[in-house]
Order: sequence, then structure tokens, then C-alpha cells
Amino acid sequence: MNKILLKKQNDTIKHISDDYAIKNFVLVDSSEIPKGQPLEQALIFNGFVFGVCLKGNAQFKINYRTYEISENEIFTILPDQIFKLIRESNDLLIETLFLSADFIIRLPLPKNFDLLKKIDSSPTQKVKKDAIHDILEIHSLIAKHHHNELNPYRDLMTSGFIYALLMQIGYLYEASPVIQSPFLSRQEALTEEFFRLLIEHYIHERSVAFYAEKLSLTPKYLSMAIKKVTGHSILNWINEAVIIEAKKRLKTTDHTILQISEELNFPNPSFFGRFFKQYVGMTPLEYRNN
Repeated sequence: MNKILLKKQNDTIKHISDDYAIKNFVLVDSSEIPKGQPLEQALIFNGFVFGVCLKGNAQFKINYRTYEISENEIFTILPDQIFKLIRESNDLLIETLFLSADFIIRLPLPKNFDLLKKIDSSPTQKVKKDAIHDILEIHSLIAKHHHNELNPYRDLMTSGFIYALLMQIGYLYEASPVIQSPFLSRQEALTEEFFRLLIEHYIHERSVAFYAEKLSLTPKYLSMAIKKVTGHSILNWINEAVIIEAKKRLKTTDHTILQISEELNFPNPSFFGRFFKQYVGMTPLEYRNN
């Protein structure tokens, strides 16, 4: 088995073995996201996204919290969160793996809720180069066997390697220093609850009053709290979630614009088209054909 080759030149990685360089590999049971989903595009994914930064650095948001990642760091995005890349260096190189919740739920994973809380509070972790090598090796085996359609045992083998990868990731997070979770103010706690409700209801509910009622607050107070904590209005967050979903359906389905507008609870395709163009700068059809 070839060993990953890391050579330093001008403080960057000069070469990475092609055996282990499988960028943006997607393993899902449906066409929920495109193959080769770019991290440059904001996303909401009903599954886990795992990444390894091999070179460069970047800044991203999960919901409203900002994180930094650089060389020899891993990151994990838990299901049903808004991910958005804010900044990236010109030499950024990240390997990613998308795992659908349906796929993961079939694996005999330990019920470790403390680990999930740790990942949620500290999604990025600095790890040793040996750990990066191990992750990329397993990552490449997942892709290799998943694509081998001639092997009648490919699903079992793929599941086995995914299980091994998840155990390795869990070990790295558990072995990392414990970071005390920050104390949340009432407004920050409300913001966390709002994002949980947003991901659950944004396709059909886009009024501030709906979310305020769910949280037993006035629309004015909820709007003020969200703006103070995140720096953006509550309507901005609602609309961003809708746009992310619209982009996904335009790129991953053959549904008509009419069908997508109805699925996203717009009164008619014209209204959907104006809404989409206002935020994206092009019509839904132009985006699909772009």
C-alpha cells in the first residue's frame, strides 16, 4: 500500500499521493446533494460532513458561529445545520466526505451523546500528521470499494471502512483537550433554539411571527435577539435557508420551476423567480443552466 507523501516546499504541501486524494466524495442513498458538492457553496445537509484540511486555511460558519481551519486540522459538521464558507486561502486543499443520516443510522455506533456535544461545541480539531495519514487511507478505501460495482460485497466492505473511519474520528475528538462550553446568555440560548426550529420548518414557514410563537416570544423581541447575537436579521436567516434549499433542488432534481416553487411553498413561480433573483442575481432557470 502506498504511503501518503507530504513534502514541504515554501511551507506548503508539494505533493499528496493520488491514491488518497479523493476530493469531495459523497456517499448518500439519494441525490440529495450533487456528487462533488463544493464547500464554496452554502449547504444544509441531513447527514454528517467530515473534512480534513491538508493545505492552506479557511474561515467558515456553522449556523451563526464562526470557525477557523488550517493545515492538519479536521472538522465535522453535524446534521441539519447551515454551513457557509466565508474565506479561503488560494492554496486551500480539503478532502471531504458526506455521509447521509440514513446510511449512518444502519451502523452499530456507540450511543455517545457526550461526544456529539463535544463535536458540536468544538467542530474543528488540530491533529498529528500520522492521524491525517490514517484518515486519508481509510477515506480512500471507502471510495475505492464503494465504486467497485463488480464486488458483490462492496456495500458490506464500504460500511466496514466507514465504521472504522467514524471510530477513528470519534477517538480523535475524545482524545482532544476538553474545552469548557461557553455560558450562553438568554439571547444566545434563544438563537440556538431558533436555528433548531428554522431547519425544521423553513420550507413551509417563513414568518417571524411563527418562530416567535413557537418560542413564546414577541416577534419584536425575537428579531432583536437574533440580530444582536448573529449580526443578521431573522428574515435574512430564513431567506438564506430557503435559497440554499432552492439551489439544491435546482441542481439535484429534474423538477420543473413550477414544482420547486410549490414544494417550497411559494404562491406561484413568478413570485419564486423574483425572490430567487433578488438573492442570487439570476433566475432559477439561469442558475440551473449555469
